[in-house]
Amino acid sequence: MAYSKELFEYGREVLNHRRQRAFQALEERKRELYSCLPRLEEIENELSMTGYAAIRAAMSGSQGPQRLEDIKEKNLSLQQERRQLLASLGLPEDYLTEPFTCPHCHDEGYRDGKRCECFEKILKDEAFRRLNSKSPLSLCDFSNFDLSYYSSASDSGPSAQEQMSKIFQFCKRYAQNFSADCANLLMSGRTGLGKTHLSLSIAKAAMERGYGVIYGSTPDLLSQIEKERFSYSENDSQTMDFMLECDLLILDDLGAEFPTAFTGATVYQLLNTRLNKHLPTIISTNLSLQELLKLYGERVFSRIIGSYVPLFFVGQDIRQKKEQASFS
Repeated sequence: MAYSKELFEYGREVLNHRRQRAFQALEERKRELYSCLPRLEEIENELSMTGYAAIRAAMSGSQGPQRLEDIKEKNLSLQQERRQLLASLGLPEDYLTEPFTCPHCHDEGYRDGKRCECFEKILKDEAFRRLNSKSPLSLCDFSNFDLSYYSSASDSGPSAQEQMSKIFQFCKRYAQNFSADCANLLMSGRTGLGKTHLSLSIAKAAMERGYGVIYGSTPDLLSQIEKERFSYSENDSQTMDFMLECDLLILDDLGAEFPTAFTGATVYQLLNTRLNKHLPTIISTNLSLQELLKLYGERVFSRIIGSYVPLFFVGQDIRQKKEQASFS
């Protein structure tokens, strides 16, 4: 996946900070241990000299092989003594090595000439954070979703409160059991019925479990994609790439964007590609099924109808109820 120069600079700063932290932690460990066990410092100094001694031994002619063998035996003996001293303090044998965050690349970011998974995660997490920076992720949670705003009255059939209680429990289970092969969801209903609240709650729960989530207003995300696409810069598809690859994509307010050939084609590409990759997407919209068909056409509509679990939100505008309550 392509990343911007700014993201790479950020990633390198994170890795550099991790390395410096590991070096400082090792020095602190040494100071503490050497003060109570001076023999450990002597062993470390002797071990650090074995490399130079081995070079001299290799250059000493016929006596070289025997000297190298003696150095090897001494080295092993010193290592064994160090292990015993550390064990006496209840410490692991690698305690006097740098405690790098990544044991594979030692916080360098690359191994075997390829970008390490730790570096890739830093870049992805920061990219998603920036894309989600305008989303009110911290404001919504399952714990503050209030079903009392939905009417319990019913002339026939389940009440709005009963229907929304089922949707709430479904979304809560979805978040608790979220994985990369979860179902796609279509949240449909008039404005102010809790679609954004529940989709944000799912996003928050998935992110807390380490999944890469992109949440955003569909008009804003499409505008960003269009801006990058026609900027002719090195990052002309960065947002689109992230949206196609993230573990969970949540498109809030689908249908509120200004309809153009570009937005229609982009929505189709997003939904179709993620379906082919078996990556879950959650759509939130104020439009009815008929309105979705009219706006996006058969290609997009058939993918939504055939591959998304529909959740039809009911009730009265909660935002209006909250505003009325605040003035009463």
